[in-house]
Amino acid sequence: MARDAASDLANILAAGGRGLRVGGNLFLGPTLEDDDASVPDVSCFVLQTGGDPPQGYLGGRKTYRTVTCQVRVRSARESFRDGQALALAALDVLHLANAAPYVLMEVDEGSPNYVGTDGSDRHWWTFTVNASFVDEGP
Repeated sequence: MARDAASDLANILAAGGRGLRVGGNLFLGPTLEDDDASVPDVSCFVLQTGGDPPQGYLGGRKTYRTVTCQVRVRSARESFRDGQALALAALDVLHLANAAPYVLMEVDEGSPNYVGTDGSDRHWWTFTVNASFVDEGP
C-alpha cells in the first residue's frame, strides 16, 4: 500500500529541533509563495512528487517502494544566511534518518540547491528525498 511519505517527512522535520511546526511554518503540498497573510516568511514545504515503480520483494506479495519528495525552504526577507542554515539543517535531519517503516531515506543532493529569490526578496532552496520501504501487501 502506498504511503503519504510527505506527511512522514514533515513529522520527522518537526521533530528535528529546528523550529519547524506542521501547519505553523511547515506545510504539506506545493509552495505558497504569495500567501503572506497566513504563511510566515521562514517556511518549509514538503511535496510528494512520485517515485520508482514498485519492485517485487523476495518473491512474495511484498513490494519494495521508493517514494520521492521535494523539500523547499524559504528564508525571511533578505536573510540569505539564516535561510541557507535552515535548508542545510533540514537536509541533515532527513538524510539517512532512522524512521520506521522506512528502510532507507536518502537525499539526492550533497547540499540544497539555491533557487533564487521571489518577488518579496525571500531566498529559496530545494532538495529531493527518496524514502524507501517494504510494503507488506493487502
